[in-house]
Amino acid sequence: MKKVRYVFFITVVLAFLCGCAFTPQQATLRPVVTVAETNIGTGVEIGVKVLDERPDELLGHRGSAYGSAAKITTDQDVAAIFYREIVEGLKKNGFSPVAYAEDFPRTLKVEIRSIKYDTSTGFWTGGVHTTAAIKALATNSEETYENFYRFQSEKRVVFVPSAKTNARLINETVSQVLNKLFNDQDLMAFLAR
Repeated sequence: MKKVRYVFFITVVLAFLCGCAFTPQQATLRPVVTVAETNIGTGVEIGVKVLDERPDELLGHRGSAYGSAAKITTDQDVAAIFYREIVEGLKKNGFSPVAYAEDFPRTLKVEIRSIKYDTSTGFWTGGVHTTAAIKALATNSEETYENFYRFQSEKRVVFVPSAKTNARLINETVSQVLNKLFNDQDLMAFLAR
């Protein structure tokens, strides 16, 4: 009788944990960008523009023991979130971000290429894979500078992650790809010229 109760208990717990995976999730993007304050920009005005170039707005699918489950989406304006973080990061580097115009002497256009959350199943654990990619195109008078920034992470998990954990993993990845942009000293020096 004890074994039956134990098996029933384990079954209920597993059903509960897997059941969460079939509930759609609205993720909230709150990247945390770490930019060391410098004066490299010396007040130079930069026209800033961010475009959401992702092929679709879906962030990914929650995982289950059987593979992909419910959708993970966001109802936020992703380009506006990136724009806010990029403007703040430029200010911390001493630049003066302004509204973008094609004929402005110095510009920074950032294209969001990908924000993805995927899962995989293994024998004992599952995998949670998050990736983000952005492209920066900077101009200063006659010259241009382009670079592509990508960050990816894989975490091994025993149980299906909660919505809170999924959001944290997505935000960590978005934060890291933005940090890569601001850690590109060649980009910062190019904008300051």
